[in-house]
Amino acid sequence: MKNIIDNEKVHRVAELIKESKYTVVLTGAGVSTGSGIADFRTPGKGIWEKVDPFKVTSITAFEENPQRFYHFYRPRIEILSRVSPNPAHKAIARLEEMGYIKCLITQNIDNLHQRAGSKKIIEVHGTLREAVCRKCGKMISSEVLLKKIETSEEKVPYCKCGGVFKPNVVLFGEMLPNLDPAIFESMRADLMLTIGSSLQVSPVNMLPQYCLDRGGKLIIINFMSTHLDYLAGVVIKEDVCNFLPAVVEALKTK
Repeated sequence: MKNIIDNEKVHRVAELIKESKYTVVLTGAGVSTGSGIADFRTPGKGIWEKVDPFKVTSITAFEENPQRFYHFYRPRIEILSRVSPNPAHKAIARLEEMGYIKCLITQNIDNLHQRAGSKKIIEVHGTLREAVCRKCGKMISSEVLLKKIETSEEKVPYCKCGGVFKPNVVLFGEMLPNLDPAIFESMRADLMLTIGSSLQVSPVNMLPQYCLDRGGKLIIINFMSTHLDYLAGVVIKEDVCNFLPAVVEALKTK
């Protein structure tokens, strides 16, 4: 049975977007669950309930034991070839096409926003589309990376130079190369929508505060509560795959 949508909140969100001169969206793993990709912190389902992220997805873990790292990461790379953008990804892309969204900041590394049609994207945690050799800097696609893992006796993707390829994502313990432009866009925003993010990962979880500090408004769409709910103009705890398309339809009639 399809979820019942709170139409009052749909129209409130649509009004805020329409009134905004510079809307920025911040997305997290909750946007991609509708595509079949597990998120990290949903009770009973989140990935981090099963593994310690610092033991398998930190830069230290990668350097100390790349074989164990890829035992965890390989299935995450493989699943990307089997999933597709869902209605939430498509609705966000449509809002940009309609001129409402000026920038999309995403914590996701799955490339689904791009495949849905979003154009101006800042990937603060990198992407699984490619991998880079830690020794010589050579870049390869995720498809080539998987082939190297498959053909390696150790199941570790080695470069010809002897280095190990690492997915071009930001691991725990690494700096965020795209943080400054994300902060800049957050400060420009007079409205920020955080969608599918628990806002627990620092420093990205502080981006909405840059918008709020400059007098902007905040909308939070996420099943779980966040530390900024009390500052948001609207908090929605509904399925983003139902709610966001409804917002698009509401804006078409305004």
